Amino acid sequence: MGSKYPVHKISFSLLPGSIAAGPKGQKLRLRWDRKAMTRRLAFVLELMCEGNSRVHIEFVDELQMGSLNWQFRGKDKPTDVLSFPPHPDVETDAPESSRARGVNLGELAVCVPVCATQARSHRCSLAQEIERMMIHGLVHLKGFDHERSDAAYAVMTLLERGLRVQLNSALGEPDFCEEETAQAKRVTESPKRRTSR
Repeated sequence: MGSKYPVHKISFSLLPGSIAAGPKGQKLRLRWDRKAMTRRLAFVLELMCEGNSRVHIEFVDELQMGSLNWQFRGKDKPTDVLSFPPHPDVETDAPESSRARGVNLGELAVCVPVCATQARSHRCSLAQEIERMMIHGLVHLKGFDHERSDAAYAVMTLLERGLRVQLNSALGEPDFCEEETAQAKRVTESPKRRTSR
């Protein structure tokens, strides 16, 4: 007998250990809490999905995102997040097996360096910005499109805001990604000098 609660499977690509960020391209070291990020996204999917679901999130650099954005949207620059619904021919499982594994929502591509730039501009943490973009991407995967009309933009914006409010109310602010500049790390790791007495 299966669980009475929906199961949401979230898979990630390799999480970047560092990125070049900032106006001078300084190196930013990142420490990730995959379990915390999974827990938060599962909470959002619980609010959005009636049954089991699954989604894959790929973290990409600016070069990869620029290439994807050009290939799929004709825009020659990196963006923060892209959503890729599953191709209809990909689901080859028997309906029962597919139902047990969950509805395949598709994939998200998240550009961490672009999110880092936006986080500085929005005066928020990198985790907050990445989470905002992942929620935005998930809402797209559920069929919403803010580019259709002003009304669609307003509805999608309100939905995303509502999801973030519920998420933060239940689990607090996101802290699944800690940032540290390479320079700050060198300072904290440098051995203390001995002083003669």
